[in-house]
Amino acid sequence: MAVISELIDAGLRLKQQGSHQAAIEHFRQLQAAYPAHARILFELADSWQAFSVPEQALPLYRRLVALPESQGLPPRDLPRLYTQMGAALRLVGESAESLAVIDEGLRRYPSYRPLRVYRMFALHDAGLHQQAMVESLELLVESLAPSKWDAFEESIAQVVKELRGRLEEGAGDEHEAEARPQTEASEEAAAADDKGEELELEVKVRQPPPKSQKRGRQRQFGRKPVQIDISVAAEESDERPSAADDDAPPAGGKVRIPIDLD
Repeated sequence: MAVISELIDAGLRLKQQGSHQAAIEHFRQLQAAYPAHARILFELADSWQAFSVPEQALPLYRRLVALPESQGLPPRDLPRLYTQMGAALRLVGESAESLAVIDEGLRRYPSYRPLRVYRMFALHDAGLHQQAMVESLELLVESLAPSKWDAFEESIAQVVKELRGRLEEGAGDEHEAEARPQTEASEEAAAADDKGEELELEVKVRQPPPKSQKRGRQRQFGRKPVQIDISVAAEESDERPSAADDDAPPAGGKVRIPIDLD
């Protein structure tokens, strides 16, 4: 056993030096020689994880969790196994299974703080942001020494306790509360689209009437008055409008703007 322990330590030194690929190859050779050794399996999985390949680490973690106690890791290493497995599941997007594995680890090792931290990460990934915040505050209150809180220790602890109570009273409502603003925003956007229906306008520029028909209109120097009619465009028709229809005031009213025709 002393020889195996020394071989494992050699692989750990490679990993500590940042030579993750060399550490992976080292532990793969050890696994080939000792396929049932739990510690070698765990360090190989941890090396894959450190090399940012959690997909290779997960099958090894699953094997270790399924091993009977007599063949598995010693009790002191099991909290780390659940933490590492939960972290790997989170990295591959399996937030629900990650939370389940971490909860199982906490059931067995409730005082292991890294498990609690990774549980907050899993809760956040699952969309349970309020619960993640409350648990992070609880860990913060427990972690800091009383002298660091000045005179606010009791009041801060009381607020965190109240937040926990509100969370437990309204369990299951968080997703609904988060989804409601999106639903309302979608409904408002749909209503805005209905109101924002565009109208096709028709603009006509007409020559001014003969001078004999002008009454009291003052000529502007250098400019000629014209008449611009703006109306809602009618549907296209095969019939051509008559002259009488052309002289009729448009439906949208009319605006006269002096412009320079030169």
